Amino acid sequence: MLGARSTAQWREHLAFEERERKLRYDRDRMKDHRAVLKILIGTRARYERARSEAAVTAIKARLPETAEAVRRRIDRIDHWRVNSNLLADYDAMLNELAEAYPAARIKFIAGDRAPLQALRAELDRRQKAIDKWLEEAAESEDE
Repeated sequence: MLGARSTAQWREHLAFEERERKLRYDRDRMKDHRAVLKILIGTRARYERARSEAAVTAIKARLPETAEAVRRRIDRIDHWRVNSNLLADYDAMLNELAEAYPAARIKFIAGDRAPLQALRAELDRRQKAIDKWLEEAAESEDE
């Protein structure tokens, strides 16, 4: 029984150390994280300002170059994709902005509000989680 408790404590300690390591890793790459977030938020804002299907389509047509800029930044952050907690959220947001968001925005313009409201909630949730992690990373200290 003591051995099992000791093993559990050790696993807890390792999980804590890994979390701290990732916080420091992301803190050291804060400039790139802020740049990725700025691009993603800006793209979403452009979709939100679009008032017609043609405007949404034009924004979507420019998205491949935006996506490439985001992917370059992500590679600068962590080309192995194992050190940062945020890359999965960035990928998900980018994928939603590439396909689901423009389609939902067009439906919204046509009067069907539900798909866009669901995507807005999902992107807001992801952005809030990213902001919280980056805030923790900024406050983290070296040991």
